[in-house]
Parts: sequence; C-alpha cells; structure tokens
Amino acid sequence: MTTPDTEVRCFSQRVANGIYDRVSEAITNLGKDGLGKADFGIDWTTTVQDNYSGTNWSYVNTKDGRPFRTNIIGQIATSTQIKNIPLGDSDTVKWKWALSKPTMCSPNLADIWENQLTSIEDWITKEKKRAAMGSKINVCIAKSANDLQYADLIMLTSQRIYEKPEGKNASHDTTPRRTKRKITSEDNMSLQVLYTTHESFQTTSGTYFQLQQNKLKQLNLYDTTENGLKLIPMHETYSKLRPGTLVLAVCDAHMYNMIQNGQPTSTFQLSVQAMKVLDPSDEPVEEHFIPILSTTSVDLSKDDSAIAGFSTFDVAMNPAKKSKHADGQRHKGGKGKEKEKVD
Repeated sequence: MTTPDTEVRCFSQRVANGIYDRVSEAITNLGKDGLGKADFGIDWTTTVQDNYSGTNWSYVNTKDGRPFRTNIIGQIATSTQIKNIPLGDSDTVKWKWALSKPTMCSPNLADIWENQLTSIEDWITKEKKRAAMGSKINVCIAKSANDLQYADLIMLTSQRIYEKPEGKNASHDTTPRRTKRKITSEDNMSLQVLYTTHESFQTTSGTYFQLQQNKLKQLNLYDTTENGLKLIPMHETYSKLRPGTLVLAVCDAHMYNMIQNGQPTSTFQLSVQAMKVLDPSDEPVEEHFIPILSTTSVDLSKDDSAIAGFSTFDVAMNPAKKSKHADGQRHKGGKGKEKEKVD
C-alpha cells in the first residue's frame, strides 16, 4: 500500500521497457510446462499417495508419468507473516504468497494470467467431486473483493522453512552449535543448508524459538537476472518479495485429504519448488528486523522439463517482433480460455 509521499513507478516502467511483452513470449514458449496451457485430465492427472494422516493426492504428467510441475507467472499481492507465538519442532511454518494479474500488463499477458486461473478452476472443479461427502474444501485461489464473479488471486505455498537435518536423532545432543559449511561455486544449485536459530532469534519477552532439532532452511528464491540470479537470503525475503514484485514460480500440485476436528477436509495446494524475481517492486514495505544468514540453495533437479524451463527463463533480451493476436482470439470477459463445463 502506498503512502501519500511515495510514488510507485515500477508498473509504468515495465510498460515502457517492454518486459510484459518479453514475459508473454517466454511463457508461451514454455508450452505445456506453463500452467495456462496444461489442462487437468489431459496433460496431467492424479496419482494416489497414502500417508499417516489420510489419502493425499499428487499429480503426474500424462505423457510420461513423471511428477507434474508447472510454471506460474504473476505479481505478488500479499504474503503471510509469522505470528509472535512460540515455535517448536512439531510446528509447520511456510511462506504463503497471493499472486495477482500484473498491473498494467499487456493483453497477451492478461490472457496468460486468466488461462492459469482457468486451469486451476478446472482442476478444483473435477477433483472436489472425489472428496469425501461433507468435506470442507480449501482452495488455492481467492477473490480480492467479495463482489467479484471469479477468483482473481492464485495462492502459492513455500516448502517448510524449518526442518530437521537428515539423520538427526532425537536422542542426540541438541545443544546449539556452529557447523562448518561447504563452500561451493555460485552456480551450484544442489546443496542444502540448514541454520541453527537458537542464538539469533530472540525477542524482548524471552526466547521466541523453542526448536530442539529443526533448523532454518534456505529456500530456492532467486533475485533478478540483473542481480546475477543470486539466492535471496532468508532475511531479505520479506523485502525482495514485496507486493508488486513480478515473479515466476515452478510448482507442484497437491490435494491433502485428512480429518480436522472431526470433519473431512480437502486442501488444494500449489507448492513452490523455486521462485525467481523477474522485475522488482518499489512498493513501500514496513521494515522488519530479521537476523542475517548465509545462503546456499536446496536440491533442485534440472532433469524435469518444467524446472529446466524455469531455470532458463530469461526476459532480459528483447524478442523478435511478433504479430499481434487477432481481436477474435480474445474471449469475452477477459478470460484467456473458456471455462470447461462440468456435468
């Protein structure tokens, strides 16, 4: 949210420098690895995965059976903040971002945005029919205003922020201690790093973190090409991924089915494997004090075509001029593709 003495220029600058046109072309070139062109039931389908809390559904590519991953473009509208309550090893903490249609974007990019929403709506419409009768349904889209006919926000969820190191046993000594970190080149994308948080995270009312084994994990969040696609340190996440930031995220899709407070609950989730900033925002944000940590990336396999597309996605160069879409390709109401009818 802007203040009276603050002028936000990033949106008009994107129009002037043509980044929206370059993003549109790059997303189109991803083909089925972009969510807007990946149709549920045709390009990706359900696989069942059982675990202790119920039957969770994950998804695979129809053509090869590999885990389904997809690229999503959007502008950060909001992000969650951690509440000031004690945090223990049993607590799950994740970032949650709401993406919106990029402000002042081109008609082509607006179509791509609407296609993404339609793909998600088709997925939810079909899958919620298979949920247990009387289930509470939690979806990964939302309306920014109650009077809207359709949802206009896409909700993305990060990986766990705090995690137990592999091989850690509860019987081991949990006294916080420093550990040596492996030194690697900047382009290495396959290392995992976890940080002890006990010494750094304190509040005036006492210890905020009550973690015994879990440690803070560096997520795959990358800065702009101009900044060398460097990992965004965890202490800069709030500022770097502020409202107005144009981002690309490569995500997994999940549906979690479980019993909560005696009621069947089905939750649709788009889980971020990696996110990169395509263009920063100059929207003002409230300053937060967060301790500084070093960074290395977590495991990100480039063997997957969607992740490969994410990794090579570059809008820094001007593309060759493309012919404009004919007016007849635009759908009424701004939707990039029609909603699929479901009996």
